[in-house]
Amino acid sequence: MDRLEKLAVLLTEGIGPVRFRKLLEKFGTLEEIVNADIRDLLEILPEKVAFRVKNPDIERARSQMEKAERMGVRIIFRDDGEYPDELRNVYHAPPVLFARGNIDLLREKKIAVVGTRKPTQYGLKMAHKFASELADAGLVVVSGGALGIDARAHEGAMPRTIVVLGSGIDRLYPRSNLPLFRRVLESGGLIVSQFPMGTMPSKETFPIRNLTIAGMSLGVLMVEGTEDSGALITARYAFDFDREVFTVPNRVDVPQGKGPYVLIRENVARVVEKPEDILKELGLGSGAALSKEVILEGLEKEVFDAIVGRVHFDELLMRFGDYSRLSMALLNLELKGLIEKLPGNYYQRR
Repeated sequence: MDRLEKLAVLLTEGIGPVRFRKLLEKFGTLEEIVNADIRDLLEILPEKVAFRVKNPDIERARSQMEKAERMGVRIIFRDDGEYPDELRNVYHAPPVLFARGNIDLLREKKIAVVGTRKPTQYGLKMAHKFASELADAGLVVVSGGALGIDARAHEGAMPRTIVVLGSGIDRLYPRSNLPLFRRVLESGGLIVSQFPMGTMPSKETFPIRNLTIAGMSLGVLMVEGTEDSGALITARYAFDFDREVFTVPNRVDVPQGKGPYVLIRENVARVVEKPEDILKELGLGSGAALSKEVILEGLEKEVFDAIVGRVHFDELLMRFGDYSRLSMALLNLELKGLIEKLPGNYYQRR
């Protein structure tokens, strides 16, 4: 199956990340999904969607690919090497990403910095400080490109920043942040979207975008937000994905401080006072440790590369398949001092 046919299937209306994951679990590959008997597809998909999968819209996919080429947009499938491992390993991983800019950032370690669109001056200061220093330490800062905390985080981290849109990559939103988006691209940053080109932002697309922000990051720092903010939702998604969640001390008598307080009260987020606290909690040490080259080969290297944040043994087993070889690779990595085993059969890098 060539990339055009692949894109046509993945853009089928009604095929979202969860249904695509269920199809993969049942059939194994995209080719087997397309070649499956319609009766088998109906076990997962509604009738209309199943017939669309059997008859994908090739012309729509061709139009998307042609527009992507004109705009300098890279189309990245879930099984491509450029697709971020952190995101690939979560259940809601989007089957395709549209990326414009420095795609090498997708393969680096990432931290999300999110917050309200109506921050205090204190919140703006903290967002810029943490984003700037975490980027200097070697992390890539991910956020949603919104006004307020998101924008200040992108500014502080440039060029080591990724904007994740809640719209098509050709429908940059909000329009008032167009100068910011241009600076991100011109500085060497990246803009990505999981939505087909032409998709307008909506109340449905932003929560989906927030899932992706949480999924591609080692952890999430929520700077400020109200009790019903999208940033709070992103932080909870991260917690559900077994990612670390952080927040900074704030006043509880202002609306922007309520969201972080809720996360602390629910034992979702831990309070950090400086960027070094986040690096320590992620097991990354100093900026020098992030850039340290690990010389490994074969399965050991593949397993080490797959351990991003905290990863459960079962997740690794689903990916690598062979219980004995995986166990031996993990043991060797432990003996070399590169990873540590945590309670609950989780692993993380030292």
